[in-house]
Amino acid sequence: MTTNGETNYTGCWTCRLRRKKCDKLRPVCRCCEALGIQCHSGTRKPEWMKNGTKQREMAQRIKAEVKRSAARRRSKKLMQRIARDLEEEVEDVQPDIAETGILTESTMETTDDSHSNEERAWRAESSNTSPLSNTNPGLDAARVAFDHSTDGSPPGPLDYPTAPDSHRLFQRLDNELELSFMMIYLDYTFPVLFPFYTPTIFDGGRSWLLVLPMKVRALYHTTLSLTSYFFSNVPISSGPAYSSCISIANGEQRKQIDLAVKMVQYDLRNINSRGVHYDLVESAYLLESIVQLLIYESLVATSETWRMHLDAGIVLFEGIVKSDSGNISVLLDLMEQRSSLPMVTSGYTLWNSDQASFRFFSAVLLLADIVSATVLGQPPRLRDYHDDLLTKLYQEGKPLLQLENFFGCQSWALRQIGEIAALDAWKKDMKTRRTLTISQLVKRASAIEQELQNGLDSLNSTSGSDIPTLKQLDLPKALNPACTHQTACAHDTIKLITRIWAYTARMYLHVVLSGWQIAAPEIRDDVARMLDLFAILPSPSLLRSLAWPLCVAGCLAGEEQEAAFRGLIISTGPIGTLGTMREVLRILEYTWRDRERVDIDTWDVAACLRSGGHVVLLI
Repeated sequence: MTTNGETNYTGCWTCRLRRKKCDKLRPVCRCCEALGIQCHSGTRKPEWMKNGTKQREMAQRIKAEVKRSAARRRSKKLMQRIARDLEEEVEDVQPDIAETGILTESTMETTDDSHSNEERAWRAESSNTSPLSNTNPGLDAARVAFDHSTDGSPPGPLDYPTAPDSHRLFQRLDNELELSFMMIYLDYTFPVLFPFYTPTIFDGGRSWLLVLPMKVRALYHTTLSLTSYFFSNVPISSGPAYSSCISIANGEQRKQIDLAVKMVQYDLRNINSRGVHYDLVESAYLLESIVQLLIYESLVATSETWRMHLDAGIVLFEGIVKSDSGNISVLLDLMEQRSSLPMVTSGYTLWNSDQASFRFFSAVLLLADIVSATVLGQPPRLRDYHDDLLTKLYQEGKPLLQLENFFGCQSWALRQIGEIAALDAWKKDMKTRRTLTISQLVKRASAIEQELQNGLDSLNSTSGSDIPTLKQLDLPKALNPACTHQTACAHDTIKLITRIWAYTARMYLHVVLSGWQIAAPEIRDDVARMLDLFAILPSPSLLRSLAWPLCVAGCLAGEEQEAAFRGLIISTGPIGTLGTMREVLRILEYTWRDRERVDIDTWDVAACLRSGGHVVLLI
């Protein structure tokens, strides 16, 4: 084909440079469209095609673009698969708008006409007074930054109260049952699930636990379902009235989790269609909703659905971090711009609700990734981010995430468990290839063991207590619930919890290095030491948050130690009826029963954790 005497056009210049057959479609050929790369389809020869050196440089740039696009395509396909799986997980029933206050895609156009005048007035008032409205100069500045991004991304975020695909709850929360369940979550459920998370008022406190569910629909429904499960499974009373309450809670649990999954599925479709980078804050909301579903599924522990949620959470987290316009710092800055709260006062960082919730759910995702690696026999998939999140200094000379503030265990111990899981996966891969050498294995294991020993030595060298004397009141510490002797987060307790994880990591490492040798002196000594540590916990309720160390140590216990581990689980009382603790006991009983029949050359920690009938996530 000839155009005004120009060179015959036989395909796009991109395909010609890549030496690929082109279908000659304009303006974008199918090959370039499929790869997600720029299609140079003009009839005039580009300058870079007229010079060999420039051709090679352009070829390298296109090759790099293909690789980046391939990663995005894989992530998008995985997210689409997860969305389809979520769609299969729940019944295809449209939620009742009047009952749930949820506007879905198919009902959005017809809902406005059905609202009462009072509801319309409330929605208008919410839109006018929202801190995310157009009158907020901080948000205007953030929008300008997004609108003029240099990566070709779509214009800035829509105004939240009016966006048709928003996460927001549009209706007034006037359901007394749901509000009661929300308060039960704040007062009882969350402290049981995460007893070590007690941020000070100077760190923003835990106000986001109320704020975020009121803003994010999927998070709201999962929170209610978590509370319903807790209320119906922990026998806090008896009698006909309580039986009636359990019946109501069971109905709410299924209803609320179905709604939560529908909302996540809906939000996943929107993120897939627009891209994670379109609005990093909205992507963060979706991440938090998915991780809350992960917490729910890991607690209930009746299926392996948690693996789907973990996959989605990791893909979305990496998409946020790797997006052209974003990383964790950019995201936190955007969240700061959208808040009316002062972020720094008297040398303390005040995290707003968006920032605090993102940090919490990111920490949960990191822990879930590490623990799941030990049962799935693979390296932690977020391992490459450990340095940036857990070691690199962010503000006030501290890392962005200090895991002891969330789970009571210092970051170094949990990181080494991830390193051991990676070593285990490497060992199995080398054995499959018949290229494993014992010297390599010992060298890698020795480095990890030295890190564990260094960490334990540092715990032993610190003073016994950092509780201030009463000579002069230290207001920041006085307002910190972690500074009281009665709470789970006292300084000595954090050291105790860290030792429990670290000794379990050392036993895990011995199994990876030497196989299933439960009679080995170092294993027997560490199991006995673990029983002593469990015995001095401030409260047996903390054992639920130590499900993984408890399970691993119990699997390695000798026959004479079985009763002690059963006694620990019995000591948790009603909390022992929750799914996680039931699964721990199931795994232990199976391992003890078949102790003499296991193949010590192939049996390992991962095999133990999978022996309960299905794979569970012990977080």
